[in-house]
Amino acid sequence: MNLYMLKFPYRKVLLPLAKKLKFINPDWLSYLATVVALGTMFCYLHAASIPSLLLLSILLTFVRMTLNTIDGVIAIERGNLRLKGEIVNALPDRYSDIFILMGIGLSPLCAPWLGMAGMASMFLVSYTGMLSKAIAVNWQHHGPLGKVERLILMMLFSLLQYLCLTDKIGSIGAFSYFEWLMVLFIVLGQCTVLRRLCAQLKECRKLDWIKDCSQPDKSIAVVYESQTGNTRKVADEIAKAYGIEATEVGDAMDMDLSQYDLVVFAVPHYGRRIIPPKTKELLGKNITVKNYALATTSGAPVIRIFSNQRTIRYFEESLNKKPVNTVNVKGYHARFKTYKNHPDEVDLLDSYLFAISTLEKLKSRRLS
Repeated sequence: MNLYMLKFPYRKVLLPLAKKLKFINPDWLSYLATVVALGTMFCYLHAASIPSLLLLSILLTFVRMTLNTIDGVIAIERGNLRLKGEIVNALPDRYSDIFILMGIGLSPLCAPWLGMAGMASMFLVSYTGMLSKAIAVNWQHHGPLGKVERLILMMLFSLLQYLCLTDKIGSIGAFSYFEWLMVLFIVLGQCTVLRRLCAQLKECRKLDWIKDCSQPDKSIAVVYESQTGNTRKVADEIAKAYGIEATEVGDAMDMDLSQYDLVVFAVPHYGRRIIPPKTKELLGKNITVKNYALATTSGAPVIRIFSNQRTIRYFEESLNKKPVNTVNVKGYHARFKTYKNHPDEVDLLDSYLFAISTLEKLKSRRLS
């Protein structure tokens, strides 16, 4: 799980306190968090001679996390959500990161070149996330090295470094624990940059498609059957890409699907029966389609891989042809309680891009 999501349960914990403190301007809490980070920097700078400062740095880091969380809760309680707040929420955080990484990188416990490389990697992570705002897409919070993960790693390695300095544990190899922390920042940071970049490119592709394809495509039909609403969300997102409305399978019984150049079926995996009953009934009518694509939703981990293949085979046997494209989207499983809150924004974006890639594959097939 992305640890960024822990921020929201923690907000609920802080809500009673935020209601009592809502007379405070939340911007001042952001500034205070920066002052706390400055204090943390001095703890790291002198930790080699006074190891107990590392324990204080853990406490100060937790205080900073709390201040950075509660300022947003207070802003919501005050109804004080402004564009200025986004600046105040982001810029002091960058200063805080500078202070803390300088403290670690310039301390006797870390090689300066590793400290600089770790700081550079961290800033690329922040820059890639914030770049989304500049190109009008969603702010990216993909890990594995988001802000929450970064602060938790700092606290963990501060504890390990303290135990090492007090001879409770030994070091690992030639590096100190702070140097290993910088190595993690470098490696995980670049993985995070790559993930955020990929997410941005996906959203850019969607925006470019919307700009270039404004007319509805009446030669395409999207037919779905949904048991819990998950599949309907996916079908609606696919239909949105084509500028049309998705059709519930019951209403599609009397449609002549052979008149469409492409029919996209959206169905859930349905246990031993493979697919839901109305879709099975529709396929049992020996319908004819020129081309089709298949979007499935499933909520059983691991099993969903195999049940998806069974569903694809069922369609291939029923329609006597292979699909142009397929996608298997996660959906909340009411019985197993898995994939809660799915399909989420990422799933729906993938569904939208599935619609685009399906049409592109169909056009390339015609050209070939």
